[in-house]
Amino acid sequence: MVLTISNCKDMISVTLIILIGVWLAKVILEWRNRRIRLIEFSKKLPGPPTLPLIGNALAFACSSTETLNVVTSLCNYGPIFRVWMGPKLFVAITDPRDYEVILTSPKASHKGAFYRFMKPFIGEGLVSGSGPTHRTHRKIIMPMLNVRVLEVFIQYFNEHSKYCANQLEEMVDTGEFDILPFTAHCAADITLETVMGIPGTVQRGGYKQLMHWAERMYEVIHTRIMKVWLHPEWIYSWTEYRAQEKIGQNVIQGFTESAIERKKKEHYALERGALISNRPRTMILEQLITYVENTHVMNDEELRDEIYTVFTAAQDTTGLVSAFALLLLGMHSDTQDKVRAELKDVVGTKDITMEMIPELKYLEMVIKETLRLFPIAPMFVRELTGDVELESCTLPKGCSVAMVPFVTHRSPKYWMEPEKFIPERFLPENSQNRHHYSFVPFSAGTRSCIGQKYAIMSMKIIIGTIVRKYQITAKGSMETIRLKTDISVRSVDGYKVSITRTT
Repeated sequence: MVLTISNCKDMISVTLIILIGVWLAKVILEWRNRRIRLIEFSKKLPGPPTLPLIGNALAFACSSTETLNVVTSLCNYGPIFRVWMGPKLFVAITDPRDYEVILTSPKASHKGAFYRFMKPFIGEGLVSGSGPTHRTHRKIIMPMLNVRVLEVFIQYFNEHSKYCANQLEEMVDTGEFDILPFTAHCAADITLETVMGIPGTVQRGGYKQLMHWAERMYEVIHTRIMKVWLHPEWIYSWTEYRAQEKIGQNVIQGFTESAIERKKKEHYALERGALISNRPRTMILEQLITYVENTHVMNDEELRDEIYTVFTAAQDTTGLVSAFALLLLGMHSDTQDKVRAELKDVVGTKDITMEMIPELKYLEMVIKETLRLFPIAPMFVRELTGDVELESCTLPKGCSVAMVPFVTHRSPKYWMEPEKFIPERFLPENSQNRHHYSFVPFSAGTRSCIGQKYAIMSMKIIIGTIVRKYQITAKGSMETIRLKTDISVRSVDGYKVSITRTT
C-alpha cells in the first residue's frame, strides 16, 4: 500500500486526537482521584453539617459584624475541623504546633484561592501573590526596610505624629470622639512619605478620594469572599460590588501609577545631574525604581502592585492598631500611667530617637497585647501543593488550610485570662513557656510580614507622642467592644475616647 501525503496527514491527525484524548482522560482521572481523596479525608474530621453543592457557605452569608462570631463558634468543633465552601475543602486549625508546620512548609507557601479576589485591589503583590515571582520580589523588598532605612524614616514618624497630636488639641475637654480618623490619617501621611516618597497631606485634607476607596475596597473584597455565590465572575460582574470595585481600582491604580511616574522622572533627572537631592534616596518606591532600572527584574505592573501592597498594608495596620491601643489605654488608666512614666523616663521632652525605640519595652508590650486581642488578619489561608503531615493527621494536597489567630490568641490553652488586657503577659518570664506560634499577628515562617519592625516602630511613636501630651479616658471595657471584620478586625462602634492635657 502506498501512503499518500493525504493519508499521512490523516494518520497524524488521528494520532494527535488519540493522544489528546488520553491526556484529557488522565487529567480527568487524576482530578477525580484527588476529589475522592479530599472527600474521604473530610469525612474523618469534625465539622458542621453540609448542604449539597454549597457545603457550609450559608453559614458565612452573614454581616461583617457576625463573621467573627461564626468563625469562633465553628472553632468549638476542635483544634482541627473541616468546612466546605461550595466545592472547596477548608481545614481549619487553631493549634500553634500545627501553625508552625504549615507556615514553615514549602508545600504550604501558596496563598489560598480566595486571595485572587484581592487582586483588583492590590494586584499580585506580596500579600496576594505566590510562586517564584513572589519569592523573588520578597527578597528584593525585604532589605529595603533595614535599620539604616528606618533611621531615615524616624524623622517622618515624629513629624506626622506631632502634627496629629497638635490636631487633637481641638478635641481637648470636648467629650467623646472617634480617634481612628486621627491615627489613620497620621499613618497615611507617614506611609506616603516613607513608602511613596511624596509629601503626606492627608491630615491637612489631601487624598480624600484615595482614603475613601482604600477603606471601601476592604469591605467589597470581604463581601465577595464570604458570599460564595459572588465567586463566579459571570455573576459578580453584574453586581454593584463589581461597579464599586472598578471605581476603587481606577482611583488606586491611578494614584500609584502617578506616584511611580513622578519618581521615575526624578530618578532620570538625578542620573543626568539635572536634579540635586538633599536627602538619601531611601524611600521604598525610590529604592525599588533604582533597583528595577538597574536589573529590569520587574515590569511596570509588578512595580505598581508591590508598591501599593506595601502602602496599604503599612497604612491600615499602623492606623488601626494605634487606635485600638489608645482605646484600651483609655479603659485602663493604670496601664496608661505606666506607659507615660516609661516615656518620661526614656524620652523626656525630646523627639523619639532610634536609640530610644528598644528602651520603650512596656509600650511594646501594650502594642503586642493589642495585636493579640485584635490581630490585623483574624484568619489567613494557605493552599497545599503537596501532602503535609500534622501530629493528628496528614493533610492532602489540594485542600486549603485556614489558620485562625483571632481564636488562638484568645484561647485559655495558651493564655491565662485571655479576654483581659494584660500587657505584662509579654514579659520574658511570662513568655518563655508559651509556644512561639501562639502569637502570630504578622503571620510567621516563610511568608511573615516584612514590615514588622516598621509597624512596631511607627506605632510606638504615634501612641507615645499622643500619650505624652494627653490623658485618655474611654467608657466601657474589653467586654463591651463589638467587633466586625472586613479582612481586618475593626470596632463596630468606633474608637471613642475623651482627652485632657497631661499635667
